[in-house]
Amino acid sequence: MKSRFLFPHRFKYLALLLFIPFLILGILCLFADFQFKFLCIKIPPYLRFEYFLQFQENTIEYTQNYVNITNDIAIVGLTITLIVIAFSKLKVEDEFISKVRLESLQWAIYINFLLLIIASIFIHGFSYFYVPIVNIYTPLIIFIIRFHYLIFVNNKNGL
Repeated sequence: MKSRFLFPHRFKYLALLLFIPFLILGILCLFADFQFKFLCIKIPPYLRFEYFLQFQENTIEYTQNYVNITNDIAIVGLTITLIVIAFSKLKVEDEFISKVRLESLQWAIYINFLLLIIASIFIHGFSYFYVPIVNIYTPLIIFIIRFHYLIFVNNKNGL
């Protein structure tokens, strides 16, 4: 993996610091239906998904022009912090690190789809709604865990 596509090393610390609050916010939004009242904003009708589904003029009435963006902030924050954590340079970037990074990414994709297949077999009904949501983040989380584990093990062994 070319290091020119990686974020600077110092960004990882900021992303790690911001990851915890976004993770907590995301879990609260997903399982407790948590929303901040002050994050309710008015949006124009043409920015709503239903606007593009209408086939004739004035077929859909927009009774709700306000949307709470707490979920959006949690999703965007989690996504950005995980990407920055996963793809920030280490202090020393060499060919070995690039190889470990590529192999970890490959493993993350394999494990992610294995988990998706298992979840599709064993989880049914409305509970399956959570599977795609969690599946968005599992490749990055698996990649981060495996990559840093291999770097830790190789540093411990003196390689």
